[in-house]
Amino acid sequence: MNGDSDVTSFLLDTAAEVQTLQMDSSSDSSLRLLTFDSTVAGVVTSFVGWTTLYCLFCTYLHHHTSEWHCRWITVLHATIVVALSAWSAFVQGPWPFTDPGNVSLFLTALSHSRQ
Repeated sequence: MNGDSDVTSFLLDTAAEVQTLQMDSSSDSSLRLLTFDSTVAGVVTSFVGWTTLYCLFCTYLHHHTSEWHCRWITVLHATIVVALSAWSAFVQGPWPFTDPGNVSLFLTALSHSRQ
């Protein structure tokens, strides 16, 4: 579990990153554009990756139906999502049971600082 010093150092590091980003960016539109571009790139990469995996399943395991391949891709995707969310919540921190409602992501800290 994270101690109080871990949480404090996390919040101080996040605050320093927010100040650095605010000094580096000249306007909100550049930050929004950066976030939008990275989101689009992530969606395209994810679509290409899952589609490629589906096509590989169809090619090499042709004795199964397309629905079987789709269900295995769904199981794999769900497993990865659960594992990444558990890692994000319990390993990366802050600990959700002792610090609920605190800033947990860099972008959340950025949005709170601009309000």
